[in-house]
Amino acid sequence: MPSAVSSELLTPELLAQLERLELVTRKVFRGRMKGERRSKRKGQSVEFADFRNYVAGDDLRLLDWNLYARLDKLIIKLFLEEEDLHF
Repeated sequence: MPSAVSSELLTPELLAQLERLELVTRKVFRGRMKGERRSKRKGQSVEFADFRNYVAGDDLRLLDWNLYARLDKLIIKLFLEEEDLHF
């Protein structure tokens, strides 16, 4: 049964110190900062970069079917490559 006098486990001063605490690791975890920095290379992400003509062997999922319907040419959508940040 709790006593009438309650003792706080975490004092307000300790909670304020914990709010300012910042943890740093020695190991870089790949993929944790993906998308924080843009690359000059082309890759797969959600941000569109450019178009180019289809070349045999290209991923068919990247074809822009709307352009194909209008131009009757196979055009590939290119996207920005996102890189991991390394500290």
